[in-house]
Amino acid sequence: MARRRVRPTTEILSEIVAQLGLPPRSVDLEALQGRLGLPEFNGEADEARVARALRAMKAERAFAETGIEALKRTVPALRAAVSGGGAVTWSVRATIPLLDDDRLAVRVDAPPDAETAGILRGMAHRNDPRWRLDDLRAAVAQVAGQAADELRRPVERLREQVRLDLREVGADASAYLAQLDRSLRSRPFPLTDELARSLFQTLTPVRKRARVVAHQDSRLRRLRDRVGFGAYIEKFAAARRLGRRIVFHMGPTNSGKTYAALKVLTEAATGTYLAPLRLLALENYEALLERGLRAGMVTGEEVLGEAGPTHTARTIETADLMRPVEVAVIDEIQMLADPDRGWAWTNALFGVPAKTVIVCGSDDALAYVRRAAEAAGESLEVVPFERKTPLVLAEQPVPLEHVEPGDAVVAFSRRAVHENREILVAAGHRVATIYGALSPEVRRAEAARFRTGEADVLVTTDAIGMGLNLGPLKRVVFSAVRKYDGTGERALTNSEIRQIAGRAGRFGHQEVGYVAACEEDGVAPLRTALSGAPTAPAADTRFFVRPDLQAITSVAEEMQTDSLREVLAHFARATFYDGSPFQPSALEEILEVARLVDRARLPIREKFVFSVCPVDRRDDVAMAVLERWTQARAAGAGVPALRANLHGELDYQERTVKLASAYLWLSRRFPETFDDVEAIRAMRGQANAAIEAHLRETATRRVERRSRRVAAKAPR
Repeated sequence: MARRRVRPTTEILSEIVAQLGLPPRSVDLEALQGRLGLPEFNGEADEARVARALRAMKAERAFAETGIEALKRTVPALRAAVSGGGAVTWSVRATIPLLDDDRLAVRVDAPPDAETAGILRGMAHRNDPRWRLDDLRAAVAQVAGQAADELRRPVERLREQVRLDLREVGADASAYLAQLDRSLRSRPFPLTDELARSLFQTLTPVRKRARVVAHQDSRLRRLRDRVGFGAYIEKFAAARRLGRRIVFHMGPTNSGKTYAALKVLTEAATGTYLAPLRLLALENYEALLERGLRAGMVTGEEVLGEAGPTHTARTIETADLMRPVEVAVIDEIQMLADPDRGWAWTNALFGVPAKTVIVCGSDDALAYVRRAAEAAGESLEVVPFERKTPLVLAEQPVPLEHVEPGDAVVAFSRRAVHENREILVAAGHRVATIYGALSPEVRRAEAARFRTGEADVLVTTDAIGMGLNLGPLKRVVFSAVRKYDGTGERALTNSEIRQIAGRAGRFGHQEVGYVAACEEDGVAPLRTALSGAPTAPAADTRFFVRPDLQAITSVAEEMQTDSLREVLAHFARATFYDGSPFQPSALEEILEVARLVDRARLPIREKFVFSVCPVDRRDDVAMAVLERWTQARAAGAGVPALRANLHGELDYQERTVKLASAYLWLSRRFPETFDDVEAIRAMRGQANAAIEAHLRETATRRVERRSRRVAAKAPR
C-alpha cells in the first residue's frame, strides 16, 4: 500500500485560498488553520468551509479594529482579549465592594452568557458596536449581577476578615487599605466553581501582606528620607560636582533652536546629544560624523561608531550619567510631562554631567526647567527662538478629496491612518505612511519616499511631531482634533497642535507653512492654538520618575524579599506621598509586568531588567513571549531567534519587529542568553522589508489600476 504523502496543513490551505481567488500571502494561514481546528499536517477542508472561516476572520478583524474601543467606552464592564489571528475573547468584569464606602472591591471576570455572546457575535458580524447596544448593556449587567450573587457568601466572609484586620492595624488602617486596594485592583479573578469555594483562602496571603505593610511606617519614613527630592538630586554626584549651567533654547517647531544647540555641541571638545527617538539619534550621529568628529551612537539595542568617542548621540533612556562632558543637548524637553517616558527627561535634566546643559523645547516646559535649576542650585538662561517661516491657517475645511500633493494628513490612531490612506489612494494619490507602530527604519524609509517625491501625500499620526525630515511638506491637514490618550478621548492641547502643525513650511524648502482641518469643527481649535494661546497648566506638575536599579536593590535588601512587585509597591508608597515633588512614570504597567516576571526564579536585579524591557505591555502575545524569555533565563537556557512568518499580515510584521527589537535590547544585558543576535537582525530586516513592500505596493496599486482604466477608455 502506498504511503500517504505528508503535507503541512498551511500548504493545503494556501492552495484552497488561491482557488478562492485570494493571494495566499494576504491570509494568515496559521490563524486560519487554528480557526478551522485542523492538525499541523494533512488537514482537510473544502472551499466553502474555508471561505466561511475567512469571512468570519475578516469580520472579527474589522470589529477588533473599530468596535472594541467603542465598546470599552460605552460598556466599561466588558473586557476583550484579541488573539494574533484577530479572534476576540470576551469577559464581563463584576466589581463586588468589600467596604460600605466602596474603597475596596473584588474584581471578577465572568464568561458572557448565551445572550451576551450572541449580541457580540452580531456586532462583530455587522461591524457595528451600536447594534442592540441597550440589550447588550442589560445582558452584561445581568451577568455581573449573577457573578456577585454566586460569590455572596465567600465575599461576606472576606468582609468580616477585613474588618478584623482593620481593628488589628489600628492607626495604620489607611496604609492597610491602600496596600490591599492596590493588590485587588491588579488581581482580577476568573469566575470558576473553585473560586466561589476558595476566594477566602486565595486572598489570605494578600491580607497578610497588607497587614505587614501597614506596620512598616518607621521603615517607610527612613526610605522616604533616602528618596526625597534633595536625596534624588544629590545622587547624581557627577553632575553636582560640575556646577552646571543650564540654557533653555525655548521656541516652536522650525525655529532653529535645536540647530543652534547642535552647533554649540559640535564646537565643544566633548559632548552628547540626547534624543527622544532612535531616528533623531541616528540622524545626528551621522551629522557628527560628517563634521569629522570622533562620534558614536548608543540606543537601548545597539552601539555604533568607534570606541571612546568624543561626541555621542543617544536615545535619552541611555543617557550616560557618570562620564562628564563639556556640552549636553537634551531635545524635546517638554517630554518631561509625558507619563510613560517623562522619567528619562527628569533623570537627564537633573543628572547629565555636563558643564553646559542645553535643553530644547516649547515654552510649556519652562516652569519645570526653572524649578529643576532652582532645586539643584544651578544657573538658568532662557534663549527665546521665533519660528522662521509663518504658519497660515485655512479658514475653510479641506476634505480628504481636496488634499493636494505636498500635504500631510494627520490622524490619531493606526486605524484612522489606514482609513485616510485608502481614501487618498483611491483618489489617485501615491501615499507614504507613518505611525507609531512602524519601526524607525520603516518610518525613515516612508519619510524618504515623501521627501523625494516618490509619494506625493503623507498620511501620519502625531509621530511626525518630533524630528523626521519631511522636506517638501507644505501643508498639515488635521483629520481630527481629538485623540485617545490611553485613558480616554480628549481634545488636543494647544501645544500638541502647534508641535504637529509646525512641521509644515520647513525653512529652506517653503516660504510659508499652511495648516487646515478636514472638518468644520476643527478650524476653531486650530485657530486658537496658532494664535499663541497658551496650553492650560498641567493639573499635576510633579516630575515623573522611575526607580533605578540601585533603589530596587536597596529596598529589596531592607524588605528581605526577592519579589519585584512588592519592592516596586513599597517604593511607590515611599516616594509618591502627598506633597512629594515626584509622580510615578507608568508605574501600574511596570507593576503588572513585575507580577509576570516574579514567576521566574531570577535575582531581583534581573527581574527589574525584564520589567523595563521595551515590549508592548498592552499586547498579550508580546507579554507571553516576555514570560517565556524570563523562564528561559531562569533555566539557564539560550533563547533562539523568533520564528517569523514573512507572509503574515501587516500587524503581525509590526509585532515581529517590536519583539525583535526587544530581543536585541535584552541581548545587550544578557548576551549569553539572547545569543542569536545575527539571526534576529536578519529576521527584523526581513520583516521591515515586508512592511515597506506592503506600504509601497498598497500605496500605488490603486493608482496604477486607475491609470490603466483611464488609458483603456482613452480614444485610440
